[in-house]
Amino acid sequence: MSVQLAARVQRGEMTVDVSLAAERGTVTAIVGPNGAGKSTVLRAIAGLQPIDTGMVAIDGVTVDDGGDVLVAPQKRRVGVVFQDYLLFPHLSVRDNVSFGPRSAGLSRAQARALADVELERLQLTSLAARLPGQLSGGQAQRVALARALATRPSVLLLDEPMAALDVESRREVRALLASALTDFAGTTLLVSHDLRDALALASRLVVIEDGRVTQDAAIADVLKTPATPYVRALIDEAGAAGRD
Repeated sequence: MSVQLAARVQRGEMTVDVSLAAERGTVTAIVGPNGAGKSTVLRAIAGLQPIDTGMVAIDGVTVDDGGDVLVAPQKRRVGVVFQDYLLFPHLSVRDNVSFGPRSAGLSRAQARALADVELERLQLTSLAARLPGQLSGGQAQRVALARALATRPSVLLLDEPMAALDVESRREVRALLASALTDFAGTTLLVSHDLRDALALASRLVVIEDGRVTQDAAIADVLKTPATPYVRALIDEAGAAGRD
């Protein structure tokens, strides 16, 4: 397994107690109500949220055991795309994407070469000289994805990457993301509140409610046999949206 997590995190009055595992070359969608603990799981894998007890492992190496072992985020082979993108406003698109490889010790030329590959893959080459403030929401989302992929991560974490986009941009970015993930050899975990994202991008669904996993199965199995009223409502909502 590329990602293994069996962890407990106390977040205010709520306890997030989740176990999951994902293999290389797969896309797993994590869905659940707001505040259920989805983003906490991603942050624990990325190293942005230390766990209280349990274990987080990447490529068979424990990176957090709730005690003596806690590998810093920058030393984990993890790329993260946040909902608000977090692009550097003073850097061009190209320099934003090359920032990760440069930080890892590559030369300017090597980093820019890696950046150019991702810019082309995500149809951003013509925007390479622009600043983030000159981008649309969909363009900024693609730049954030290119920046994460340019670090050649083992694990890619997508935290509500399309939540801030309008309907048209969401469709466009979803299609480009599907294409990019087809070429990604690592493990992808996608957090979303929209089942349509999971249907378009993932093969497996993990449902988290109130800090616990309530269903973990292939998407086809979830659609056939939803385990909770929340999952049934999510399926109905996605179906209704698809008919609009």
